[in-house]
Amino acid sequence: MEETAQIFEKLPIINFSLIHRDSVIHRDSVIKQIHEACQNFGFFHVINHGIPDSVLEEALNVNSMFFDMPMAMKKELLSDDVQKPARFSKIRVGCHEDRMLSRDFLKLYAHPLHHFLNLWPSNPLNYREKMGRYATEVRKLGIELFGAIMESLNLSPTHLKQNFEHGAQLIGVNSYPSGSDVKAGTSAHTDHSIITILLQSSPGLHILDRSDGAWKSVGKIEGALEVFVGDHLEVISNGLYKSVLHRVLPSSNNGSRLSIADFHSLGMDDIVEPATELVNEEHPKRYKGSSLRDFLEHLSSKDTTPFIQTIKI
Repeated sequence: MEETAQIFEKLPIINFSLIHRDSVIHRDSVIKQIHEACQNFGFFHVINHGIPDSVLEEALNVNSMFFDMPMAMKKELLSDDVQKPARFSKIRVGCHEDRMLSRDFLKLYAHPLHHFLNLWPSNPLNYREKMGRYATEVRKLGIELFGAIMESLNLSPTHLKQNFEHGAQLIGVNSYPSGSDVKAGTSAHTDHSIITILLQSSPGLHILDRSDGAWKSVGKIEGALEVFVGDHLEVISNGLYKSVLHRVLPSSNNGSRLSIADFHSLGMDDIVEPATELVNEEHPKRYKGSSLRDFLEHLSSKDTTPFIQTIKI
């Protein structure tokens, strides 16, 4: 019998359009909501984010078409090299209820877009056009969210701004086909990024409720995107914000599930450390400096220790 997770009822929903209003009250309210969401949940829904629904729908549709193509048409991208800028893989890692967890995965480096676009899938024929548009729009949103999150930490909204704007953008597209002999899903993990912005076609995302230690299902809000605190934001905040533990267990009743995770980080070799303004006698430095490359090397090593644990002091 399939496990049913309780719905997480009180997850924050942030109306990001209010941050652009000509009102300090509106802006301060959004910054406060972001602070509470990051501190209490490590997660929030964002609505009225400025990305047209058509761009979101086209990104989901073109990726659905990609995963539906015969394996022969995807084979040229098949690779287990975690540092390859464009790769397709069939992942069988972790288990749930004694069944192996399975997903099909496409990873794309996306910034600077013109450096990587010609490495992306050439089929479907409009893949690069549709996903290029999505990557551009979600990057703009990521930069705005990052500034607001820095402000929520009582840091300058320009703190690390240039580093972030010139930093890495990795896109992970996951397909969870229904009806296989293994369980579609992803085991519990946190993200290495500063923030992750998620677009999902249907429910299936679970996050750990810190208040009671229970796994709870995240509902899908039409037109919304989901924002995750990643390991490197936990580092910048010196532990004030914690990366959110999450997993994916789609219900077989909902058919196949598709998600597009946009991981925003500093540059590949940029060292991420706690902000000096957040380190003092009462709150000593809790994390060693680390980079995105350090994470990828950790991933390549097959060490199962969560990355965030390896950089704690």
